[in-house]
Amino acid sequence: MKLWWGTVWAVAGNDLAAWLRSPWLIAAALAPPLGMAVFIWVLTLAVGRQPVALVVEGNGPQTRRIVELFRDDAEAYVLKEMDAARARQALAAQQVAAVITIPADFDAALLRGQAVVQLELNNIDLDFSDDIRRTVTRTVGSFEAPILGLDAGDPFAQFAGPDPYLVTFQEHLLRETTVGFARYEVIPVLILVALTVGMLGTALLCAREFEGRTAKLLLLAPAGRGALIAGKMLGGALAAIAVVTPIVALGVWRGFIAPPPGHWPPLLALLVAAIVMAAGLGMLLGTALRRSGLVTMVGLNAAVVLFFLGGGFTTIAFLPGWLQTLSRFVPTSYAIAGLRQTLFYPDLLGIGDDLAVLTIAALAAMVLGMAALARGWQRV
Repeated sequence: MKLWWGTVWAVAGNDLAAWLRSPWLIAAALAPPLGMAVFIWVLTLAVGRQPVALVVEGNGPQTRRIVELFRDDAEAYVLKEMDAARARQALAAQQVAAVITIPADFDAALLRGQAVVQLELNNIDLDFSDDIRRTVTRTVGSFEAPILGLDAGDPFAQFAGPDPYLVTFQEHLLRETTVGFARYEVIPVLILVALTVGMLGTALLCAREFEGRTAKLLLLAPAGRGALIAGKMLGGALAAIAVVTPIVALGVWRGFIAPPPGHWPPLLALLVAAIVMAAGLGMLLGTALRRSGLVTMVGLNAAVVLFFLGGGFTTIAFLPGWLQTLSRFVPTSYAIAGLRQTLFYPDLLGIGDDLAVLTIAALAAMVLGMAALARGWQRV
């Protein structure tokens, strides 16, 4: 038994060293998640920083009050205060997405109950224009009903004054803070790193054995075939762990990864299961294709497909019904959902099911990958 484990660790160490000595392999594996991270960062800027012109034509106390509300409520846009002529020119040139105008007679019209806030909107994009509409509506509503601008449980809510609307609302937050889009997308990017490195790392190392015909040398070693195959499986998993660990450490340092107390064990368990699954799939892929170029192309595309179908860009429940059904058969959906639960929610609701499904998928991928490699070596 001691000899068996010694062989496993020797093969794993050799594969890990070969992986770490191949910077181009690491770069190829990290290119998709890094590109996705940059894309998400740019998308975050585009969604949260739409330029909107604010034209203030009056100077009354109520005008100043609503202007301050617009300045403070910039969730979906960045205000640029301009005069009317410049604002119209900027809207025509698509330098701003909308123009908000507070008319000169705003204070006087307010006394008559006829005050108007004018919104000129470039509605070419439904998603962005609805973001602006929502935010402007909330700001104007907060002018008459300050409670609309306060979160539930805010200590100042009791001083906000009466609500003039016939129907009010009660808000109950699931979390203490709201997670930004960039931080919310850290989880699928992390899973994409585990997939690309674990899958490509193992697949390329296996393909190299067939391309260079070094598999024959391994089979001549005075060690059991099972130990050799287990060592290659362990080597692929260790390569992924070696890359994922500093990324997680960086995320913790920057505050992007900050799970509640007691959530670290399931978080790490989910990551390890995802890495083992990726290594098993990589062994299966490398044995089936046996060519480094083909392995790289197919592996990268497979990782991206698993990323998207696993809910890489949004919560699965927000997708169409047929995609929700399809995602139930995609293991990465359980990894992403489970990691989001461990990081962003105070409880671990559903984490047992996510971890169980992901563990079964990891074991199945590992068994199938090792069986495929054993069969492949028989034909060498």
